[in-house]
Amino acid sequence: MCEKSAKKPCRFGRIKPDGPPALRLAIPAGLVIATVIGIVLQSAPIFPHNTMNAWLRALLIGVCVAPASIALVWAAVVDRSTVPGAIPNPEYSAEFTWYDQAAKDSLHLLLAGTGLGAALTSFWLPPMVSWTLIAVFAFAALAFAVSYLIHRES
Repeated sequence: MCEKSAKKPCRFGRIKPDGPPALRLAIPAGLVIATVIGIVLQSAPIFPHNTMNAWLRALLIGVCVAPASIALVWAAVVDRSTVPGAIPNPEYSAEFTWYDQAAKDSLHLLLAGTGLGAALTSFWLPPMVSWTLIAVFAFAALAFAVSYLIHRES
């Protein structure tokens, strides 16, 4: 991962400026989290429990979840100042501005598209399609309202 010398920066950053590499903690902790998720999801009532391949299914779920759990642990423990090339204030970058604008545009398009789609599909398609679009619209509107109220209070 990186050398013990504090002079050479670690490719994936460190936990503290002079601390151990972040991946040294992120990989084992992420694998433990992925294993727990695999076992819990395998034990869920959606899967039949009388099969011989239950542990294989838990292993496959864990393998699929492992990269995301390792990345999540890494993001939680890494010190941004130790990652080579990381900018100090990402909220002032051009990419953040583009992302912010795209998120705003996509919410408005989602609300308009699902509302119009629900109205149009109610005439030509089975009712389930219209109800599904209404549910997506309601979820997006509720998520927006909750986010708005949280930001207004802070």
